[in-house]
Amino acid sequence: MLLKLSWMISLGISLLGFLVIENFFTIQPKGISGSGNLGAVGIALVFPFLLLSLFTTYRYFFTLSNQAKNRLNRVITVITGFVLLGIFIYSSISYKNDIFESLGGSTTNPDSTIFQYPLLNQYTNHLFFNFYTFGLVHTISGLIGGLIGWFKPKKEESSE
Repeated sequence: MLLKLSWMISLGISLLGFLVIENFFTIQPKGISGSGNLGAVGIALVFPFLLLSLFTTYRYFFTLSNQAKNRLNRVITVITGFVLLGIFIYSSISYKNDIFESLGGSTTNPDSTIFQYPLLNQYTNHLFFNFYTFGLVHTISGLIGGLIGWFKPKKEESSE
């Protein structure tokens, strides 16, 4: 129960950080940019919470899978994880294409707003920090934890 609560809290904090970076630290294509990327401050603050959240997600699904008594529940959970993985990959690619279209192309296109910028810049912070990538990395973490928990034998409790 405590593991589930800590998982949900860490998930909420890191999602909030992702949404703040996406909405407040990204300049719209029509905006004027100075030098530097203010989003780097937000990214530096959110990154430790993201790592904690990914570890907690892994641990939660590892424990859930390892302690599951019903094999059907494990199979359904893994299948659901792979379906979510496909949905998030498709959505992320579509979102990336929409962003590049709104900016006039990628960093290698001379007509683009972001021509010769690094890929992570003040215009494209939301390319990496958005709901789709958040869901994608957490789905991968949960799937890895669930699969390892499924195949790793349970620890025997000692009767000392």
